[in-house]
Amino acid sequence: MRIGIDLMGSDSSPTIIFDALIQALNQLNPSLRLIALATQSVIDEHMAKAKASLPAEKFNRLTFLPVANFVEMGEDPLVALRQKKRSSTAVGIKLLKKKQIDALVSAGNTGALVASATLSLPKLPGITRPALLAVLPTKNGSLAIVDVGGNVSCKAEHLVKYAYMGAAYQKCTSGIKTPKVGLLNIGSESKKGTSVVRRAYQLLKDVCQRSSEGVPYMEFHGNIEGREVFYGKVDVLVTDGFTGNILVKTSEGLADFIFEYLRETQHGYPLSSLHEPLEYLQALFYYAEYQGALLCGIEGLVIKCHGHSNTKAFFNSIRGVSHMIENNLLMQIRDALN
Repeated sequence: MRIGIDLMGSDSSPTIIFDALIQALNQLNPSLRLIALATQSVIDEHMAKAKASLPAEKFNRLTFLPVANFVEMGEDPLVALRQKKRSSTAVGIKLLKKKQIDALVSAGNTGALVASATLSLPKLPGITRPALLAVLPTKNGSLAIVDVGGNVSCKAEHLVKYAYMGAAYQKCTSGIKTPKVGLLNIGSESKKGTSVVRRAYQLLKDVCQRSSEGVPYMEFHGNIEGREVFYGKVDVLVTDGFTGNILVKTSEGLADFIFEYLRETQHGYPLSSLHEPLEYLQALFYYAEYQGALLCGIEGLVIKCHGHSNTKAFFNSIRGVSHMIENNLLMQIRDALN
């Protein structure tokens, strides 16, 4: 199992990401091999730390691969990819294309990562626009949201493919036999929403009815309003990348605001009995508890982490994608689309 780790281009320092590599080599599957992509100066800075932190057999499972540069957050993705052909993003995707690694994890420029993967890697059957899949907690378990930023607009047919990929993900990672799928919309009625969403509603309804012989691959539960998202009515929520990205970031911001307010105001109030459930809730909504977003629809596993990911978030992303490799997620998504 070989996972490429991009140390460059995030809002966090390479050291914070590198600490997650050390933790992964110490705690995860002994078959795990990590390839750290970084500029030579960053490699020189961390080589000694790796030797000091890891026993020889674990250090030997870590490879440093020097790159020329990296795509900065503010750069235009396509321009940067043309001008920086030896960037950490470009080199990582090239390794994935040549099957020299099984997955790539990065917290760098999202546009550059998605564009490089989309342009360089073959797409899965029927996929014209790969999508980013992210996980949010709900009352009844995890929710896979597709898309959360890969495409700001799409056609109804794309949304149907997103549903299949999200269902395959939930089958593989959560063991859900028949995932429940919902379509994010402004109302529950089938006639609500844009023309794209209305057509997607009908298409999803039709494909789920056709597959009703025996055990259906997924169940379509209609439109889901924003206020229903966290009640856990569905396992997969389908939307375009523009709306999905706003939903995820608004949810994260709202959770941060609520818990910060509670921390600031609980002093002087008899809230001691609520301390434990509040701590549990905060951990449940803390982004670092979840792996980064999975780029679905390409021949390869690419995980996009938060730009400000800390060590815990990056470690959980490495652990998450290692489970995807072990459980053949890519094959399961491919089979779902055939």
